[in-house]
Amino acid sequence: MKIREKNIILIGLLALTLIGGCSNEKQPAQAQNAATQQTETSQKTEKAQKTDQQPGTLTLTYTYKPKSGAWSNQMAVWIENAEGKVVRTLMATRFTAQGGYQIREMSIPTWVKKSNLAQMDSKDVDALTSATPQGGTHTLIWDGKDAKGQPVPDGSYKVVMEATLYKYSDELFTGSFTKGSQDQNVTMEATLTQEPEHKENRDMISDVSAVYKGTAK
Repeated sequence: MKIREKNIILIGLLALTLIGGCSNEKQPAQAQNAATQQTETSQKTEKAQKTDQQPGTLTLTYTYKPKSGAWSNQMAVWIENAEGKVVRTLMATRFTAQGGYQIREMSIPTWVKKSNLAQMDSKDVDALTSATPQGGTHTLIWDGKDAKGQPVPDGSYKVVMEATLYKYSDELFTGSFTKGSQDQNVTMEATLTQEPEHKENRDMISDVSAVYKGTAK
């Protein structure tokens, strides 16, 4: 009887060991499945955010690398109609817009002139200006409306980004699109007034792209 009882106890211990081993094997698998599901969910969310653009809007994306010293880091983005008139400024760096253009006439001069900044009301200036952004990728969205919040007519428009790289070195990125038409990947063409004195300023703005979400079916 003692030998039989001892065998039963050994068999019981062996069974418990096997059960514990199976349990330990399942835990990493479950953790891995949970991590995979979390990654897939994050990817789906990120994809949804990228594609969640409303019809009739234009999205501009660019990469900005801050540069040291003065005479640089100034930029503006705007929409203009077929006649070259600014219908909406999406952003302009605060220094230039709030009087800096009077100190440094070379600071985003195209926007300063086209926007009639000198005649603009201070409240309107405050509404469109922002601090110089942090380095990285940034996105601006035009909702198809003018500065007063009214929808503009369908037709030909341009999205323009201007960046003062250093002193008189000014770069323009321009792309044409048709509001009210089909989806469009807007081709952005770059023009440079002159090479900046500091070569490292040449890549202050890069990877400029724009997409128009059409309304026509």
